[in-house]
Amino acid sequence: MAKHKLRVGYVGLSLPAYSAEKLHYRERSIDGLVQISQEWDFELVAIYDVIASEADSIRASNQLKAEAIDFLLIQNTAISIGDQLLPLVDVAPRIGIWSLPDPSLEGEVQLHSLVALNEHASILKRYLKHKAIPFKWFYDHVDSDLFRRRFGVTVRALTGVKNIEQARIGWIGGVSPGFHNMMVDPRQLNDRLGVYVGEHEMAELVRRAEAQNPEHVRELATEIRSAATAVTVSSNLAFDRVTRVYLALKEMTQEHGYDALAVQCWSKIQELYRIVPCMAYSWLGSEDGIAVSCEGDLQGAISMYLLNVLTNANQSSTLLDMAALDPEARMMMMFHCGVTPRHFANAEGIKWVDHVTLGRNSGEEPYGVAGDQIFAAQEDTTITYLGGDGANVLVLRASIIEHELSGFDGTRGWFNRFELNKEAIELWDLVNTLTVRGHEHHFALGIGDVTNELIEFAAWKKLQLVKRVPYADYLQLDGVNI
Repeated sequence: MAKHKLRVGYVGLSLPAYSAEKLHYRERSIDGLVQISQEWDFELVAIYDVIASEADSIRASNQLKAEAIDFLLIQNTAISIGDQLLPLVDVAPRIGIWSLPDPSLEGEVQLHSLVALNEHASILKRYLKHKAIPFKWFYDHVDSDLFRRRFGVTVRALTGVKNIEQARIGWIGGVSPGFHNMMVDPRQLNDRLGVYVGEHEMAELVRRAEAQNPEHVRELATEIRSAATAVTVSSNLAFDRVTRVYLALKEMTQEHGYDALAVQCWSKIQELYRIVPCMAYSWLGSEDGIAVSCEGDLQGAISMYLLNVLTNANQSSTLLDMAALDPEARMMMMFHCGVTPRHFANAEGIKWVDHVTLGRNSGEEPYGVAGDQIFAAQEDTTITYLGGDGANVLVLRASIIEHELSGFDGTRGWFNRFELNKEAIELWDLVNTLTVRGHEHHFALGIGDVTNELIEFAAWKKLQLVKRVPYADYLQLDGVNI
C-alpha cells in the first residue's frame, strides 16, 4: 500500500587496530541488508568502502547526502571514535546506531563494538543535544532475530512517516454540520504531519457523478449488487447515483493524486443528490484500497491512510464510532452507518440497504445506499486516530469477538481485550480515557497488530500518545488531578 519507498543508507565504521575487515562483518551486513530490502520493499544505499577515519566519514557523508536518504544506519562494525560519527549525523533526518557482538568473549578484544554504541548514543544526546537528533539503537548481526525484529518495526514505521509526510488528502464538502470537534485547520496538519489537503465543494462531486457514462454505470452497478448477499434498497435511482458517486470519487482521486479522501456524507449531498454515499466509500475501500472517511473527518482520513501503509493492505481500513457497551462481557460495539469495506464482513457477507437513520421520522423516502455487515472475528486489530490537530496519536490493540447480539444495523463489530499503548486496559478505564481526554469520537480500524509501528511513528514525528486516565468516581481534569 505504501506509495513512496523508504530509502535506507548504510555505513560501517571501524578502527584499523580491530578485526572488522578480517572477519568480513561489513560485507555480511551489506549482503543481509540487500536481502532484507528486497523482502521488505525498501531501497538500500550502502557505502561499501572501509570507513576508518574522519576523512573517510566525510567522503561517505558527501556520497550519502546526494542520495536523499530517509534513514541512515551507522554501524560500528568495530569500535570507532566520535570524529568518525560527526560528519554523518546530518546525512538523514533520522538515524540508527548499530553495534555487533564480538566473536569471542575471552582473550583479545576484536571488535569492542558495544562500547561504541554507548559512546555514540552519549555523543548524540549530550555533545549534540542542541541538534535534538532522533536515533534508534540496534544490536546483533543482520540475520539475527533481535535485529530483524527491531529493524522491521523501524522500516514499517518510517515508511509510514515518509508516506504521511508526502500524503495528499482530498477533502470534499467539509465537516458534517454540528461536528465542531472535527473542525481542523489543514495548515496545522501540514505543519505537524506534512500532509497536503485539497479542498472541493460537494457540488463538484455531484457534477462529476452526473457526467459518468450511463453504460459503465449500469455494468458496475450490476457488479456491485452481485457482491452482496442481499440488496434491499428502495430505489434503483439511488443505486445508480451512488455508483456514479463511486466513479466520481475514484476519478478525483486519480486526477489529483490523492492517497485518501474525507467526504461529507450528510447533509449537503442529500440536498443536492438525494442519496447517501456510504456504498461508494465502502467499495473504494474494498476494491481500490482507497481510504474514505465519512462525515468529512480529515484527521480520520489521515489515520486510515496511515493504517493502510503500516499494514501494507491492498484493502482499506475503516472508520467507526464507539457506539455501545456490554459491561458484563467487557465488550464495546464499534459501528458506523454503512461505510466499512466488505472484506471486514463475517460469513454472512455485506448487504446493500437503505440508510438506517437518515430520512427516518421525517416523512421523507429512505435514502440509499449503505452497507450492512457484522465483522468477522479477529484476534488482532489496530485502532488509531491522529487527533488534536495532528498532535497526538491513539494506539489501541483489540480483538473482534463473536457476540450473541448482532449489534445495531449498519457496519459493526464487538471488541474486547483492549490494550492502550501496549498495556491491557479495562473497559471503563478506556471509556474514561477517551471521554476525559476529549477524543474526537472517530476511530480508524485496521486488521493486524501494528501498535509497535504506531508508537515508533509517534516518536519519530514527536507526537504525544493518548495516555490512560483510570476510571474514578470523582471529577478528573487535565492539569489538576490526572
